[in-house]
This record gives sequence, C-alpha cells and structure tokens, in this order.
Amino acid sequence: MLAFKEELPSCEMAPLAADVAVPFYQPIIGKDRQIIGFEALARRWDPARRGHQGIDFLTLSQGEALDIDIVILRAIWRDLPVLARHAPCSLSINLNPALESSTYQNLLLLVILQARKLGIAIWFEVLEHAPLYRKHRELIEVLRSHGAHIACDDFGTQECNFQRVMALPYEIIKLDRSLLLQASKSSHALRMLTGLVEYLQRFGMKVVCEGVETLAHIEIANQLGCDYQQGYAHAMPAPLSRWA
Repeated sequence: MLAFKEELPSCEMAPLAADVAVPFYQPIIGKDRQIIGFEALARRWDPARRGHQGIDFLTLSQGEALDIDIVILRAIWRDLPVLARHAPCSLSINLNPALESSTYQNLLLLVILQARKLGIAIWFEVLEHAPLYRKHRELIEVLRSHGAHIACDDFGTQECNFQRVMALPYEIIKLDRSLLLQASKSSHALRMLTGLVEYLQRFGMKVVCEGVETLAHIEIANQLGCDYQQGYAHAMPAPLSRWA
C-alpha cells in the first residue's frame, strides 16, 4: 500500500527541462457539445519557435520523463480550483509508465484527493506503450480505490489491442485517431467502428473519439455514437488562463 501524505511533496529534482514544462488543457466535449472536462497535456517553451510545443516523451530517458511529469502534476494540483469552476468536470491525466518514485505516487493520490474535494473526476490514462506488470496493476488498483477512473489511451494502435483492454477493468476507452481517419474514408470501416463503439458501451465503458479535427470528423464521431469527442475542431490545447 502506498504511504500517502496530505501535502505537496518537496521536489526531488529540478532540471531545467522540467522547470519550463507546463500543463495545457484541451476540452473533452459531450454529446450536447458542452465541455465535460479536460485532458492535461505537457508543453515546453521552444525559444526558436517562440511558443509552447508538445513534448515527445518517447525520446526522453525514463528519469527525464518522470521529472517532467512530477512538475506537471504539481502544476495540475495548483490549477484544480480554477478547473473546478467548470463543474461538473473531469480531468484526464497521462500516467507515467515508470511508477517507482514515491514523490510521483504521492502526487497522484494528492491530486485525486484535492480533485474529489472540488467535485472533479480524475481519469488516469494508461498509455499504449506502458508496461502492465504486477506493480503497475497494484498501483492502478490503489488509484481506483481512491476514486480515480482508468482510461485506455490510443485504443486501436498496434500496441493497444483487445488483449490490452482485457488486461484491466477500464472505464474509459480513447479511440486512436487512426480509427477515425479510416472510418472517414471507408463505409466498411465506419460500420466496423460503429459496432466496436456499441460493443464497448455494452460493457459500461465510455468511449472518447480523439483526433476530431474537422467538421466532417465531428459528424463521423456523432455517427459512431461516441460518448465524448476531443480534438482541434472543438478546441486547441491552451494554458489555464484560457479556461479561467
């Protein structure tokens, strides 16, 4: 069982790469086209482009990625009272594949506790490339026991298939944008994906259609019957001030 302290943990490291990382928030849209929540996405200032850019975590070492995620979780914890103004609200956060850090683990629980006080439902996204060893499953179950919802990210990629979905009792399935692109080009793919969405919903899972970037994508996501949509067609990821 995790040792939990109801206080913001002191920082273990403060590398420059992590210090300049900030969370941007992208809305998740319900069937009524209203914002039902946000996904927190890490962004870092790029002086050459003079703007915040996404971070390719796959090119980072495990330690660098963990340092950034710790910084992002601290910022999310501070941002929760502002996000709560959109209540009812959900907040989706990617889980770092490396879960050994006690600071990181404590921050996860601290975010859940603070969010629950503010009426925010936390979704933790299990990334498609993340290992699911026993220690990872145990931590995920601890997070669930504290009220977090577990989401399967990028379902439909090579790494994230039905075996992945069978491995954990997910409550939210986030469809990889490649499935939406296929459905937009083929009536057969559209029928198949519609059936898949219905199948997942039959087991009580909520389905998020990611990568919705055009009005045509919105229409297809509606045809699929997805519970939620997310993508540039609805809103770009933006700093907290945009949603304050």
